[in-house]
Amino acid sequence: MAPTHTTGPGGILLCQPITGEEAATHHAALDRVLGHLKAAGINAQLIQRRADRCAITIAVTREPLWHPPELIIYANAGWRIATVTIGPRSGSYAVELARVEADNVPLADRIELVPASQPQRVGLLVAQNAGASA
Repeated sequence: MAPTHTTGPGGILLCQPITGEEAATHHAALDRVLGHLKAAGINAQLIQRRADRCAITIAVTREPLWHPPELIIYANAGWRIATVTIGPRSGSYAVELARVEADNVPLADRIELVPASQPQRVGLLVAQNAGASA
């Protein structure tokens, strides 16, 4: 399965589901980052979506599939600073850092990959981006 974003244009969910066990593993990895962000006073929200839109279940076990969880980080003013997901093959953190021009014109996100063993580095990247956005 080719790695793509979990949301498409307009927030439409794309169909790249994972098992409940994989979702739990991703959720735990994002919880580690969430702890570092909260300690730094950064507003973050962990979102986990069920893949019911794809209407896919594992045929043998009838287990429902899930979209990978996302950690979305907002500035106090409500602007999205970053989105963190788990790489489907490597297990690394994929950090999408929001960027804007001087006139608040959105630019393409800057994407950084951080090894799974360094959740504190994700927190540092997000904190630096939050400072640049303010």
